[in-house]
Order: sequence, then structure tokens, then C-alpha cells
Amino acid sequence: MNLNQERTQMTGHKTSLSCCLKTTLFIFTIHFFALLPSYLCAWEKIDFKNTPTQAMFPESDAVVIKNEGQMEIKKNGEALFTEHGILKIFSDTDQRYSKQSLPFNNSVEIVSIKARTINEEGEKFILNENQITEKSMFSEYTLYSDAKVKEFNFPRVEKNCIVEYEYKFLLKSLLYWHDWFFQDEVPVIYSKYVLKIPKDLGFKFKVVNDEIEPQIEFTDKGKKFIFTWEAKDKKALRKETFMPPMSDVAKQLAFSPSAFKMDGKIYPSKIWDDVAGWYRELSSESTIGGEDIKDLAFTLTSNLESKGKKAKAIYQWVQDHLRYVLVAIGTSAFKPNNCQSVLDYKYGDCKDMSSFLIALLKAIGINAFPTLISTKGHPRVLTDMPKPRQFDHVMVVVPLDGEYLWLDPACRNCKFGELPFEDQGATALIVKSDGGELITSPESSFDQNPSQTSWEIKLYPDQSTTGKVIIKAEGQEDLAFRNSLSELKPTRRKEALLDFVSFWFVNVDQDRYEFKNLEEKDSSVYIVGEFAAEEFGIETGGKLFLPVNFTIQRNISQTFPKKERDFPVLFDYKFSNTDEASIEIPEQFEIEFLPPNISLDESFGSFESSYEIVDDKIYHKRVFERKELFIPVEKYGQLKDFYDKVAKEDNHKIILKRKFQAR
Repeated sequence: MNLNQERTQMTGHKTSLSCCLKTTLFIFTIHFFALLPSYLCAWEKIDFKNTPTQAMFPESDAVVIKNEGQMEIKKNGEALFTEHGILKIFSDTDQRYSKQSLPFNNSVEIVSIKARTINEEGEKFILNENQITEKSMFSEYTLYSDAKVKEFNFPRVEKNCIVEYEYKFLLKSLLYWHDWFFQDEVPVIYSKYVLKIPKDLGFKFKVVNDEIEPQIEFTDKGKKFIFTWEAKDKKALRKETFMPPMSDVAKQLAFSPSAFKMDGKIYPSKIWDDVAGWYRELSSESTIGGEDIKDLAFTLTSNLESKGKKAKAIYQWVQDHLRYVLVAIGTSAFKPNNCQSVLDYKYGDCKDMSSFLIALLKAIGINAFPTLISTKGHPRVLTDMPKPRQFDHVMVVVPLDGEYLWLDPACRNCKFGELPFEDQGATALIVKSDGGELITSPESSFDQNPSQTSWEIKLYPDQSTTGKVIIKAEGQEDLAFRNSLSELKPTRRKEALLDFVSFWFVNVDQDRYEFKNLEEKDSSVYIVGEFAAEEFGIETGGKLFLPVNFTIQRNISQTFPKKERDFPVLFDYKFSNTDEASIEIPEQFEIEFLPPNISLDESFGSFESSYEIVDDKIYHKRVFERKELFIPVEKYGQLKDFYDKVAKEDNHKIILKRKFQAR
């Protein structure tokens, strides 16, 4: 239920079935409801005493008893989609099941909403029409006024109740034909999908992560196909740290129409060139600028010579002067708004900002292509199933000096030519004038994303300290600091740095602090803080125990707590963290123990920790490198062992011993 709804914002409802408990699914005979004709006109007959119990699913707070979808496609290219479900809720303390929202827009119409709740006593509570509210998803943004949502709560949800619902949607374009998920974050006992389609309408389907063969029938004198897919007893998907998107590991059914209708025109969708041609036509008008656009472009670049410098000036103006509105492509509409409207309103979503950037570049003779991309966290692109909805974002590619220059105007803090990690290593479709190029976006290496933290600490006999910390970063590490700090007021930045230092020191007084280059995109972030603290380390029995892990990678021991996992590990980006600390020791102490030096080197990462004593100072250097993003399940044991060893070294203590008791 959840993945079907989360995956299809416009043709399924969005709810939060977010049970992340591990579930052992017992085989359960489906005899608790009468198998009436699907896609009911009346409620199903449910025998409550024969429904699943909490004892059958002790680690889940709900179970999907039945989930059915029917897609009936008409000859005119429209479709009626019906979803019917029965859900047994054992517990709903945070309203993750009862609260519902159904998005829609001008291309997706909600035909009907039905829902009821049955409690343990057999009482039935029907959702009334006046309990359903409607509102704009982006009421403050005129350009996206067509994106709306209907909201309601299932009536009287309580412990051990049953919810039954049926939603009908009219899809005015097969652009909104969504995939179907047989598996969810809670157990699914029975799932069924029926497709009714005219014989002469072509499409592709693909069962992903499972093997389910459809039953095929003919009706209407052989003029219509009926495909039926059924699945039973699918265990709950368990959320894991750093796992691929749930939609990539769930058992599912994917569809791709060979053509779709939009604005009264039929567009082919058999190959990726077709998809590129559709978006090229759709966005062409939005990239034609009037005099205001041309004047702005020439004003920004009149004193610049190279195309690179001109493109940079325009890109940074768009970053700084247009407000990005987070609207996934297809949520409001696929067609970008006119660039003049974007200039007037000073905001836009990804497709609007990309078209606006292209219009400015075209005004000064620089060629640029809109590029559809599936960002990290979005379901992976099935390259043999061409369709626009596999992409959730739009950006710009500029052919320059024989290479592609990748620009994401929605990334406010990105440097020129830099992509946020969400855009990196992702499947993208470059929409060229003569076709489409399906390509993988560039991905930065670990040494392009370094951070360095340097500490100078002076310890006094009474355990108090003075010190200085310097933080530098580049690449994605630099971008992470910009994203978290640039919008903060100076006082809040100071508090953030104070909180960071206070992780190791007690009662910290920050004497001086400075945040450099947060707004200067051509330079790297540079943070300096000077401080004094009343206490450093823990003293007991004449011995002082000092921490060694002065790193921004705190709590690394909690990254992979489980011995085994079901899914691969998928990290966000590669990086290299270097942390150095010098600790000046007063003459009242002597060094009793330093942890041993260690070096770990694996294909997916490396770690080094070393210590050195020079005069009255201890020098510690720690280097951690993440070199690979995808770790298959077979290598999880090796990865966990690596992280456990790093955590062990980080938990070591430097031990000092007093030479004599301080008076």
C-alpha cells in the first residue's frame, strides 16, 4: 500500500506506512473476506474474527490484508485507475496510517474517495464527504496553483481495527501511469493488479525483483487485453542504514506506454529519443526570451570574453536571484513556465530555473540543453522502459570546449560546474536538438571532497584548557557546510560551533570565531574558533583519560550495528576526512599510554591513525576515506568489520599520569 502510494504522487495516495521492524511473514489463508468482484460497488464482506492478529505479526504495527489496483485504459489515451485496499492496524500512535493525502492536478482528477473503519466490536464508521478537505499544495506560489491535495483521516482508527478504502482517479494522460508495488514496509498478504487495455495500444511491462507471470484474457470480441498479476505473502521491507531507495528493492511491476497524449497531441514513447523529443517540444517556448531576458544576459556578460566566464556569470546570477521551489517534475505540470514569468515572480522549480538559465545562455549565443535526471533517493531508471516519469529533476548541460559542463541552477550553494551529490552518478537524459543522450552524470572522487579539522589544545594542571580549531572543506564537504550554515544568523552559527567544541570540552567559552567564504562560491569554507574550557578529559585515581577522536565523524560506531543485513549499502558521496590534533601537556603530567598506530585499507575505504610525541606535545592524525558508494550484501561483513575497527580506535583514550598531586 505505502510504496504504491508514495511512488505515485499523482495517481495513488500518499500515506506513511513506515513500519521498519523486521517481520517474519506467516502464510495466512485468505478466507476472511468473500471474494466478491473486484473494484467494488459495495463494501466487501469481512469476517473480523478471521483477520490477522498481532501475534501472527509481532514485529509489525499493521498488515496489508488486500491491495488491488485496476488500470482501465481507454482508446482516447485516458485511463481510470482504481485502488482498493484492506488494512489491519494493530497500533497507530503517531497517525502514520490514519492520516491520508491524495495529490492531484489538472491532468489527474480524483473521481471518488471511499473509506470505512471497523473496530473489534464490529462497529462500522464511514468516511463522510464533509470530512475531506481540499487545498493547494503550493498556495503561496501562483505558478503551481494547479497542484492540489485532498486530505482526510480514516474515521475512528483505534487498536486492532480494519480500514477499507477505494480511490478512483481519472488519468487524462498516460504520462501518469505509475508502477505497482507488491511489497511494502508492512507485510502484504495479497496484492493484485489488473490492466485492461485496447489491443492496438502498445506498452511494455517488467516485473522487478520477483518472478510473476500475468494471466492474459481477451474481451470485447478480442479488441481488449486483460492482464492480471497476483502476489501473496510478501514480507515487510525492513529499513536499513544507508540502503537503496525502498522502491529499488521492493517487488514491483513497471509499465511504459508506447505513446501518450498531452494537450491534444499524441507523443511516441518507444525509445529515449522519443522522450527527448517530447521534452524538447514541451520546453522550447519557455527558453525563448524577450527583450528583458536579452538585456539581462548582455548586462551580466558585456565585459567578459570567454564563454566559460559568461556562463558562470549568468549561472551565479540565477542562483542568487531566483528562489528555488521544490516541486518534483510532474507534480504540478511537466511543461516549464515561460522564462518571462519566472523573471517576474523571481522563483521557479527545477524545470523553470533550467529553462530560464538556457534562455539567458541562448541570448548570448551559448548552446545549452535541458537534462532530465533521476536523483539519488529517487527510483533507479529502468533503461529498457523509456518514459518521462522515471526522472524527478531537470538541470542544464552546456557543451563547452569538447566537454559537458553540468549546471544545476536549483543548487543555490554549488560552485560553477559542481553538482550536489544527489545529481552525481545518476542516469540522465540530455535533450539535444537532434535526439536524446542517455548518460550517467559525473561523480566526484573521494579526494575531490576533502575536509580537514585541526586542533591546537593546551592542557593546564587543573584540567582546564585553551585551544583553537580550524575547519576547511572542499567539494561535497564544503557544500555540506554551506547548506547547513549559510542561511543561519551569525549568533546561530556561533552556537553551532560552540556545540561542536562542547562535545569534547566542558563549560566552553568561545573567545573568537570566524566563518569565512560561506557566500563566496569561488573559495572554500574556512571556519576558525578559539576557546577556553574548564575541563578536558576524565580524571580518576591520579590518571587523566583524554579522547582521541576529534573528528566531524562522530558516532561512527552506530553506523552498522547489525551483524547481517538484507540490502546493499548505498552511501551518498565519497570523501576524505583528515583530523589533526596537538595537545600540549603540562609538566605535572607524564604520558602513560598512547594507542598504537594503525592502518586499514580496503577497496571501499581506508583509515589511518597515528601518534607522535615531540617535546611536551602529543600529535595525533586521523584519516578516513570513503572510496566506494555501493557495497553489495556479500561484502557487508567486511564493511562492518572495517567500521567496527575504526570505532574501536576512535574510542581509545590517551592516558596521562600525574607526577605529583596538584595543590
